Formats: sequence, structure tokens, C-alpha cells
Amino acid sequence: MAKHQLDNQAQFRRFENFTELTHTLVSEWMHLIDDASLSKRTAAFALAGGSTPAPIYRELDQALAQRATANVLLTATDERWVHDNDPQSNEGLFKKCLSQSVGKQWHLVSLKNAANTPEVAMEAINERLQKQLPERFSAVLLGMGADGHIASLFPGAPVQADGLDCLAAVHPQTHQTRISLSLPRILQTEKIWLVITGNEKREVFENALSSDLPIGNLLKQAQCQIEVFWCP
Repeated sequence: MAKHQLDNQAQFRRFENFTELTHTLVSEWMHLIDDASLSKRTAAFALAGGSTPAPIYRELDQALAQRATANVLLTATDERWVHDNDPQSNEGLFKKCLSQSVGKQWHLVSLKNAANTPEVAMEAINERLQKQLPERFSAVLLGMGADGHIASLFPGAPVQADGLDCLAAVHPQTHQTRISLSLPRILQTEKIWLVITGNEKREVFENALSSDLPIGNLLKQAQCQIEVFWCP
């Protein structure tokens, strides 16, 4: 593993492969969880969905399941407006990948309810987030698209809505409806883990500070440590 500092906040960590990346990140993650347990605090995390971080969540599940107790809250950084059993559901992904520890060592704060659309649900989900996750996240795990989007905050689209912790979003190509944490809520965290793979995304990231992409806005506005976990 190689690491270097990109600016005062972002640290770029290069790994030979995704297995090495996963071991390092889960070890760091469990350290945060154990520290919180020792001090009787809740550890709260916002997690990216998709196939890339799935192996990380499976390894975290094995580590969590070995703990007798843990007081962990998880929420998605964004979610498609589909049922949990839909293959595209991020919350469904968490429950599958973290199946040994769900409901025991960790509990989900859902970004969904029974409303027909995210627009209708936004205020109720915002109230849930403010009630169940009132403090800063212990960490936020983000992915990034090749277009520079994070969560479901897409280039040229709003990143917040009326001061709420969440907002409705639409995928620009598929027009799929989603709900996403707002950028201000994502930034309310002790640290950010950005997991990216491949040279294309690395180039997007390295040029982000000179762009107006969502990843650029994240880097410019973050007041916390950012660790970039990258492998080819």
C-alpha cells in the first residue's frame, strides 16, 4: 500500500488489489466501532450502495458477528425507490452482505417509507434522520461515478433541498427515482472514506478540485479528514 497527501485534508491510499483495500478499510472501520463501544457511544455510518463496496460489507459482517455486542447505526447515502428485494436496492444489499450481524450488532435507519415517490417522502425521511441520527456520522463511505457523482447527487442537479437532510433525485440517464442524503448532511461526519477503482475514476478525482462536479464540491466543502482508497 502506498499513500500520499493530496491537500490539507485528502489522503490518497493506493492498494495493489481490492482484497488488500478491503482488509485495511475493515480494520480501520472496526477500530472506530470498538472505540465507540468502549466509551458507550453509538457509531453511525452512511454507506454507498452498488457492487463495488459489497465485498467490504461482507468482510465487515464477519468482523461484526464476532463481537458480542455493538451499538452501530447504518444508513444509505442514497437509495433507489424500490423494494428491498429488488436487486437495485442499496438497503437490500446491506441486509444481504451484513446478514449475520443485522438486527444484532447493527440497525438500519431507512431512507424509505410507504410513500409512492421520494418527493412525497422527503419531509418524513428528514424527520426520521434528524431524530435517529442527530449527531455527526462516525464516517461516511462513498463511491464515485465516472461522471463525478456521489450518492445520488448528479452533475448539474441540486445537492440539497430546503435545508433538509435528504432530497429526491433522478438518475440523468435511466430517469430512475431515488432519494439521497444532501451534501450538507454527508459533510456532517468525522471522516470520509472514498472508495474508487480504475484509472478513469482516479483521473476524475484528481481533477475534481478544479471542477464543479459533486465530488469537487465535496472536496472543497469538507471540514473533515478524507481518505481515498484506490486500486487499479
